[in-house]
Amino acid sequence: RGRGRVDSQARPAEFFKPSKNFTPVPFSKVTDWASMSTHGINEPALRQRLESKCIGQDAVDKVTEQFKVHDKLTADDHEKLHNMVQQAHLLHSNHDDKGAEEIYNKVLEADPLDFECLTNLGKISYSAGDLQRSRELFEKAVVVKPEREKTMYHLAIVLFDQRETDRAKILFEQVVQGYTGPQSGIIGESADTNTFHNSIAMLGLIHQSVMNDTDKAEKLYKVVLKENADHVLTLDHKCALHAIKGHADEAAKLHRRVCNLDPNHTRKACPYLDSLFPSKTSLMHPIQALTVRLEQESERFGIGSRAKHWTNHPWRSFVKKMTRLMGGGKPPERDAHAHKPGVV
Repeated sequence: RGRGRVDSQARPAEFFKPSKNFTPVPFSKVTDWASMSTHGINEPALRQRLESKCIGQDAVDKVTEQFKVHDKLTADDHEKLHNMVQQAHLLHSNHDDKGAEEIYNKVLEADPLDFECLTNLGKISYSAGDLQRSRELFEKAVVVKPEREKTMYHLAIVLFDQRETDRAKILFEQVVQGYTGPQSGIIGESADTNTFHNSIAMLGLIHQSVMNDTDKAEKLYKVVLKENADHVLTLDHKCALHAIKGHADEAAKLHRRVCNLDPNHTRKACPYLDSLFPSKTSLMHPIQALTVRLEQESERFGIGSRAKHWTNHPWRSFVKKMTRLMGGGKPPERDAHAHKPGVV
């Protein structure tokens, strides 16, 4: 009875006695909303991001822990850091990402909650392929300024590339729902029109490639193309939709249009080209270690790679030698008068 039971009767009494040195550790801290408001963070917007699971409590906790470092800065420190940020912006605009990254890192060491450094360094990290660092920077930026919907779009792109499409979908939806129009008058708060259209296009891609809902994707694309018929990202995703539905000619024609609208399109990730080689085809096999591949192959495969080819067999070499000795295998002699001019 004792070995098979998992209830209280099968456990010793000491199991229920808490240790004197034991202190329970909560999974996450309770958000200090008063401190958030004191530091200028938009409390209603942050609550909405947390409730909709755009960001997690861990990101909020990281920002809360760094309030102490931020509060030690004086007015002179803020002015000095502001000048450094402006210098980094200039380098970033001139495509000197390495120089800008060095300055951004120095600023974040002094003030880990500088919003502009968090967002721009997140972009640089994403361009360099460091998705995890880019994600952490954008998550902190969303906590610092949760009303900035364009930052949410950047975070959603990173999550999509990390294949966390559920969270990415929520973020894209939040951007679309928060869009107030091209003439909202709130610079930097609501997303711009292009980001709004990009978010709808990404939602369409998630519906068609992840959720297998091509009808919903087509409806989303119509919304964007009705307002902007030349929106490149939407047209690119629609190419993939045509390919999925088996309309190869329409997809190829539309893709040529996309390349004409964006000459640099061939250097970017293209859902249309991905749709031509789905994961189930033999061309897109998973990458495996060489030892694993050799173990899966038959023994004859390994022996055959070491066996002599039939063209190098000794018997064939002997036949070739005998043929030459007997006058066979030689090219016919050329006519001495065939190429002399004037000779018929």
